[in-house]
Amino acid sequence: MYENSSTSAELTPSLRLSPSLCSLLAVLLAAALWAVSSFASENQANERPFVVLLSLDGFRADYLDRYPNQSTNLKRLADSGLAATGLVPGFPSSTFPNHYSIVTGLYPGRHGIIGNGFYDRSRDARYRLGDRNAVEDGTWYGGEPLWVAVEKAGMRAASYFWVGSEADVQGIRPSYYKIYDGSIPNHKRVDQVLDWLRLPIGERPNFVTLYFSTVDSAGHRYGPDSTEVKQAVASVDKQVGRLVTGLARIDHPVYLMVSSDHGMQQVDADQTVFLADVMALGRWRGSNQIISGGAYAFFYSDDVQLVSQTFDDLKRVDGLTVLRPAQFPDVLNFPQSGPRIPDLVAVVEAPKYIGFHRGKGRKPPQGAHGYLTATTPTMKGIFFATGPGIAPNTQVPDVDNVHIYPLVLNLLGIQASGETDGDLSVLGSYLKGHAE
Repeated sequence: MYENSSTSAELTPSLRLSPSLCSLLAVLLAAALWAVSSFASENQANERPFVVLLSLDGFRADYLDRYPNQSTNLKRLADSGLAATGLVPGFPSSTFPNHYSIVTGLYPGRHGIIGNGFYDRSRDARYRLGDRNAVEDGTWYGGEPLWVAVEKAGMRAASYFWVGSEADVQGIRPSYYKIYDGSIPNHKRVDQVLDWLRLPIGERPNFVTLYFSTVDSAGHRYGPDSTEVKQAVASVDKQVGRLVTGLARIDHPVYLMVSSDHGMQQVDADQTVFLADVMALGRWRGSNQIISGGAYAFFYSDDVQLVSQTFDDLKRVDGLTVLRPAQFPDVLNFPQSGPRIPDLVAVVEAPKYIGFHRGKGRKPPQGAHGYLTATTPTMKGIFFATGPGIAPNTQVPDVDNVHIYPLVLNLLGIQASGETDGDLSVLGSYLKGHAE
C-alpha cells in the first residue's frame, strides 16, 4: 500500500503544468469562449430583422399630397405599411434636436441637444452644428442612441449620417459610420447601405440610419411652394425607390422606416423682428449671450435685471412669444433649469423671422423651421414604416417623434436600458399579433 502511495507521490510532479503551458491553455480557453460568444452573437443577429431608418430632412407632412406625381415611391411605401398623418417634432423644430430625439426617444430638453446651437454654462462653451470638435464629442449627447443600444446588445449598427452618429456616445460608435459630407450624392449613400446589408453574417448590421438633406436645402433656399422643392421631392423619391428595390432582394426580414425631423414654413422677410429695434441689444455682450435659431432665440445671462428688462421689452412685440423658465415644461418640454437651459426663450409666429440688426447681416431664408409645433402645422414631418410585422394601409394619427425609438427596440428584441419619453404602445399597437 505504502509503495503504491509512494509511487503515486512520485508521479504527482509530472502532472504539474509549466507556466508556458498554462499561458497557452489560457489563450485557448479565451479563444474558445470568444468563439462561443461570437457564435451566439452571430445567431442573435441572424435571428433579428434589419431595421433601416431613413430621414428626409425638411420633408413636410403635406408634400405627398402637394406633389403626388413626384412622390410615387413614397406613396407606395406609405400604402404598404404604417403611415402617420404627421410626425410631430419637439421644440425647437430644428434638425439636430429632432434627429437626436428620434434615435433616443427623448425630447430635446431631456437629451440635451436643445438646438442646432446652444450654450452650456457648466462647460462655458457653445455647441454649434458646424463645430466638428463638438459634433464628434460624445460627452455633449445624453440618452442612449439606437446604435449604442444595438451595439451593446451584441449586434452591429451602421450609419450613413445621423446627428450623434459620429460621436463616441457612452464611448460607443456604430460599427460602420461616415463623417458627414453633404456633397456625397444620395444614390451613393443608398448603394453603401445595401452593401452593408449584404455583408456576411456576423459583419452585417441589424440597424442602419440613412440621411438625405435635399428637400430641406431646397425648402430653405427657395421656399416650400417652389418648383425647386417639387424637384427635390422627385429626386429623393427616386432614391427611395432604389432603396426599396434593393431591400426586396435581400434574403432577410427588413423593416424600412422613413421619417423627417420637421417641416418647412414660408418666411415673410418683411415681417422680420429685429432685436436691436425692440430691446437693449448692446447690453447682450460677453457672458450675456443670445443664440438665434431664426424662428426662436435663446437668452443666457446671470444678470437678473437685464433678463427681466429684456422680457418686458420683448413682451411688447406683436407676434412674439416670450417664455420664462417656469413656462418651459408645459410649452417647450424643457426643464426649468439646467446648464443648457436658457433664462428666456423667444419664439415668433410664422411667417415672421428673428434678426439682430436692421439692414445688417444676411437676409432671412425663403423657408424656415424652429417654430412652436402646437401653433404651426407646417412643422409636422412624415413617418412611414413597412415590414413583415406591419399590415398594409395602416393609418395612424399625428405622433410625436419620440415614439419611434421604442418601436425600433421592440423589433430588434432589445430592452431600453434608460429612461425614455417614448411609449411603445403608441406605435407598437399597430404591429401584427400585438396583444392589447
